[in-house]
Amino acid sequence: MKKTFNMLGTAMFSLVFVFAAGCAPKKTVDNRGEFYIASKPDEAKITINGKDVGLTPKSVKIAPGAHIMEVSKPHYRSDWQKIVSNAGDRKNIEIDLAPITSSVLIESKPEGAIVEIDGKQVGQTPIILHDQTTGKHSARLSKPGCITQEVAWNVEDARPQVASANLFSNMGTLEIQSIPNGANVFLDGKPRGKTPFSEKIEQGERKIRVELKGYNTHEQNIVVTKDAKKDVAVTLQLLPGNLNVKTNPPGASVTLNDRQYQNSPVEIKDLQPGDYKLKVEKEGRDPVEKDVKITAGETSDVLISLDSNWGGIDLVANPPGVTIYIDGRKLGVSAEGEDKLTSKVFEIRSLSSQEHTIKIAHKRAVPTEKEIKVKVTKGQITRPKPITMWIADTYVKLKNGREMRGKIRQQNNLEIILEQPDEGGPGYIAQRYGRNEIETIRELKENE
Repeated sequence: MKKTFNMLGTAMFSLVFVFAAGCAPKKTVDNRGEFYIASKPDEAKITINGKDVGLTPKSVKIAPGAHIMEVSKPHYRSDWQKIVSNAGDRKNIEIDLAPITSSVLIESKPEGAIVEIDGKQVGQTPIILHDQTTGKHSARLSKPGCITQEVAWNVEDARPQVASANLFSNMGTLEIQSIPNGANVFLDGKPRGKTPFSEKIEQGERKIRVELKGYNTHEQNIVVTKDAKKDVAVTLQLLPGNLNVKTNPPGASVTLNDRQYQNSPVEIKDLQPGDYKLKVEKEGRDPVEKDVKITAGETSDVLISLDSNWGGIDLVANPPGVTIYIDGRKLGVSAEGEDKLTSKVFEIRSLSSQEHTIKIAHKRAVPTEKEIKVKVTKGQITRPKPITMWIADTYVKLKNGREMRGKIRQQNNLEIILEQPDEGGPGYIAQRYGRNEIETIRELKENE
């Protein structure tokens, strides 16, 4: 009985222990690995084993084992990776997402159009552009003689695309005639040829310039229309020419075709083109005659050296005190030489090599003036014969009241011999007068 009780007690204790053990809290262990997932660009979608777990950047706990992860973002290629998670792992995963790109073939008819994107030339048609990102794109196609067009394409995936355009002609014909022919033609500032001119050019407003040396320049704006002809007729006006005349020494008179201008240096403007006769003169210099040609629209420069042709005259004009003139110009008065009857040599210089008129004058002379012609030779001094004037130098008043002017030829204490002009001829008469007949006798003053 006792044995049975012991056995029963033991069984009961065991049952209580088992029951107590089964009711105690159970402790769990997290054996997942932790992964920090980042991407460029961020906010990419993370999918693990097909289950969406959030957007980058994000920390994700993954159960042990091998898993497939996809990181994706619109307009970018998805990135697939196999990741293995171990208990206690802590890993960083950084992913660079490549954008989705496509290629586009740009073509045109006709070919050879310039392709311009965002203001930058990238080539000519046909051309393939790679790395076209998703979204809308466009290009500008231009070709001389054609209307500029724009082509567009939209990249949604990596499939290649074709963008094409038909470029239509925008050419008209420009013809330019000029009188005279052979003028240079400029179109929008660029040389294009000579008249007569005919060429196909793009439609629109254009600026033309027609030039020919020696003629005025013609400019005008024109409008060229597609598939039409524009005729322009130009008559060019001949330009005048100019002549610059300089002389050495300056100050020479200038005559052109018998018309006299101001003294050199002189600029003669607005001359009709052609041949002219130029004459340059200066006192004391050899005159120069020259043929000059005036060219339309040009200035001709002429420099003339004038050779000296100076000569001189040594003049003796008796008695002293006579006034000397040359070619009507007063030079001075003859000075007293060895005596009262003889003058010093009067030097006249800087005379041109030609004939000159010498005149001497005195108000008491008979006649009052005398002239001679003297030929001056270049580089020489000419000495003509002395010129003598009869000039009264004495005043005599007789006791009978008679007054006379003359020249005393001889005199003594008793008488004088007075010379006077002969009123009946060109000569002179000498008269004797006793001192007892004379009331007054004196030398004439200069102003008498």
